[in-house]
Amino acid sequence: MIVESKLLELKNRYYSFFQNKLENIVKNSWILEKIDEIILLFIGITLFASTFMQSEHIAVFAIAIVLLTLVKLHTKKGAKVAITGFDAALIVYFAICLISTINSTLLPQSIHGFLKTVVYMLYYFSVANYFQTNQSKIKYVFLLISTLCCAEGVIALVQNCAGVEQISTWQDSRYINPEDAIARAYGTLKPYNPNLLGGYLVCSLPCIIATAALLLIKKHYKSLLITVAALLASALAVFVTGSRGAYLGLGAIAAGLVILVTVIINTDFKTQEKLKSLWHKLIAALCGAFVLLLVAVPKITKRILSIFILRGDSSTSFRMNVYHSSWQMFCDNWLLGIGAGNQTFREIYGLYMLTGYDALSTYSVPLEIAVEAGIFALIAFVLFLLWFIYDGYKFITNGNSTNSLADKVIVCAAILTVLGVMMHGMFDTIYFRPQVQFVFWTMIAMASSVVNKDLIENNEV
Repeated sequence: MIVESKLLELKNRYYSFFQNKLENIVKNSWILEKIDEIILLFIGITLFASTFMQSEHIAVFAIAIVLLTLVKLHTKKGAKVAITGFDAALIVYFAICLISTINSTLLPQSIHGFLKTVVYMLYYFSVANYFQTNQSKIKYVFLLISTLCCAEGVIALVQNCAGVEQISTWQDSRYINPEDAIARAYGTLKPYNPNLLGGYLVCSLPCIIATAALLLIKKHYKSLLITVAALLASALAVFVTGSRGAYLGLGAIAAGLVILVTVIINTDFKTQEKLKSLWHKLIAALCGAFVLLLVAVPKITKRILSIFILRGDSSTSFRMNVYHSSWQMFCDNWLLGIGAGNQTFREIYGLYMLTGYDALSTYSVPLEIAVEAGIFALIAFVLFLLWFIYDGYKFITNGNSTNSLADKVIVCAAILTVLGVMMHGMFDTIYFRPQVQFVFWTMIAMASSVVNKDLIENNEV
């Protein structure tokens, strides 16, 4: 659904005015004529840089995309702004965060944190604007994300096999033998952190799944085998990170995949009983492979089981103490929150923390949003996610439309990303890292352009 408003119409008229005035300049400028290709290049650079650069350096490339998009809107003939229904919910969330920032008692620290949100939101809308008229380029971004995810997965497996030196006390070894402790891989993402790597892999894995599905649709079987191998390596890499939140995220992706593929089969292949039977056998085989992994690698089994011992695990116990203090913070600031950013959080958290349990965040995305910006920001953000999933689900279940199977795969990949990242985010705040954010928003932007393709092509903006 595309949102129509007088303000949006006025804004597009403003862009159209400049496009007409600058038409001759554009014709004589190679850069302005190739503005879309340049934006795509910077999208690729941003995603690539996320795998090895520091956060502030990655943001430079994202800001370049925003600036290039502004140039495009003012110069490229026919360029417009289109806002979907779930985009409107995201704008409401952003507005509430702005109000919360202005209202914060620690205004300078809160502004610093809010600027990160500004970069992420502008990046999303800029990338969404690009893909609204460049759906054919989605396959290249899919290939890039899949390649980067696979590369990080292979590096993680090598680190695990080599017994990478642990740079922090990431695993409670009081209740397990030292030889049963996982050598937690952390890849090349900075700052080095296995939970960050786990979150990145969970966010990117649906892209490899979708790439494999697209290759299967096109019957490129040799490339499909390579992609499946990359998928297995990346999924296994999630386990060697030792990130239990990532384990849950991977489980959410697996469950979501079963549901979405079943829905597509029942929608597009109703009469193909052999396909349904094959799919059921594949599900059984995957479940068997998972059980075999647990039996063959007790380190992973014990790491998974540690999720359920609660206070018996020092890491879980630490988080429960932080949750308790953070909940008190929320109750005292439920309307507009304390303001954005971990600098603001640390200052105010000191008033609530239990002695010896310092923290940089709440270790839970919903709780973090509620603490920083209040209950209405949380409602708006959850509404955005649910609205996006609902629109995506309607798209893939519309059997009477011209929606292609390839388009449905793209939308499914984005839904799986949301499910995986948010499940991980229930127990960690890795989501707020740029390495995860930029992949996350890129996936949603690509799916948004596909879901609303017909309306955009018909200029219903």
